[in-house]
Amino acid sequence: MRKYFLLSAVALLATTTANATTDYAEVTARAEIQVANESACDDIDFGTIVVKDGNEAFTIGFSGITGDGESDVISVGEYTKYIHCTNMGDSANIDEETIILKNKTGDEMSLRLMGGIPSDEEFAVYLDVPNNVHSGEYTASFTIAITY
Repeated sequence: MRKYFLLSAVALLATTTANATTDYAEVTARAEIQVANESACDDIDFGTIVVKDGNEAFTIGFSGITGDGESDVISVGEYTKYIHCTNMGDSANIDEETIILKNKTGDEMSLRLMGGIPSDEEFAVYLDVPNNVHSGEYTASFTIAITY
């Protein structure tokens, strides 16, 4: 009887092992590293712009003053037409970017950057002055990141 008991135990173990399931998973790990060169860009300064009360919108930029409110501009001093950035690579061109400038009371106007004008490391700047603009100093800080 003992002999049959041992055979039954061995058969039971064999059956249990044969019916066992094994789980597995394939895992993919990935990392992409981009190393950024530190660049330096000139600051943008549009100086003091004097406009008539109730002005129409206009733009000051690389090609001068344009827009319906051009005649509402009383004076504009020397201003930044483009910024020069160093160490930006051979083809550092950006699509048009818009940055919102605000004054202390929260009024806004837009600054636009256009890359590749007049060269790969220079960016044309345009200040879009809205109609009925309010007095104040409009500022913003931003980061230019170029992937090439």
